Amino acid sequence: MTARPANAHQARLLRLLRDGGPNSRAQLGDQVDLSRSKLAVEVDRLLETGLVVADGLAASRGGRRSHNIRLAPALRFLGVDIGATSIDVAVTNAELEVLGHLNHPMDVREGPVAVFEQVLSMAAKLKASGLAEGFDGAGIGVPGPVRYPEGVPVAPPIMPGWDGFPVREALSQDLGCPVMVDNDVNLMAMGEQHAGVARSVGDFLCIKIGTGIGCGIVVGGEVYRGTTGSAGDIGHIQVAPEGRACACGNRGCLEAHFSGAALARDAEDAARAGRSVELATRLEAAGQLTAVDVSAAAAAGDATALDLIREGGNRLGQVIAGLVS
Repeated sequence: MTARPANAHQARLLRLLRDGGPNSRAQLGDQVDLSRSKLAVEVDRLLETGLVVADGLAASRGGRRSHNIRLAPALRFLGVDIGATSIDVAVTNAELEVLGHLNHPMDVREGPVAVFEQVLSMAAKLKASGLAEGFDGAGIGVPGPVRYPEGVPVAPPIMPGWDGFPVREALSQDLGCPVMVDNDVNLMAMGEQHAGVARSVGDFLCIKIGTGIGCGIVVGGEVYRGTTGSAGDIGHIQVAPEGRACACGNRGCLEAHFSGAALARDAEDAARAGRSVELATRLEAAGQLTAVDVSAAAAAGDATALDLIREGGNRLGQVIAGLVS
């Protein structure tokens, strides 16, 4: 199993090298609260673990030139995004550059055993392609609340059979590396914070509209998960009292009225009722409609598709306004 940082100082140095690339000891010292001697000790310990390597001479700042330090080029990490209707698996290097990626359609309701058999098969294909001999760590996103310290899903509304399943423990044994498990939108928020539009802010909401609707909440630079891991599950905020039945067992949830699945259902109803020639044509051709069909119909100027999106967007906007307040 891959070596782990021995203390918070080493973890901080690894994060700096991950986010900023190769750096000199002197430049690292400018960014951490360590004396020169303590910094030298921690860097030398990281070099001994093999997590970092020397990477040529640094630019001179006066006196003897030091070596640049970088994360070991051979490090490989596995990223797994389990969605409601598909699985994405990718391999990255230490700087989180994606080296290879596979996608496979699959219904999360088939259960954790079937889903993880597919995940492991996809990971094996990526290894067989020469991208990795093994994995030094893995991150798993699932479309439901997660008790983060244990890496266990907690009563996820659209994931029957997953409640309490030991995702982190099971995959750590199968992959032979440390595994982190979190809600998929929390991981999206972390991605935006690392390399996206949220790099310069410490407090933000990251909202995902897919088969369901979720929200990653970042406060003071840290993901806020709540006591049970359910913080940000905004798809189950009620927007219509006595509204439609939701998969969670309640009625009138945002997700039941505006999500990929809800949009597709409403579009099919409109097509069968004769309210949209465009949607009816697409339904006849494919036998069913998806949110992609609604988007395409709206782009073509279909009034019914536009109304569906506007109505749902208004409901979502009201929820977001409430969150901000």
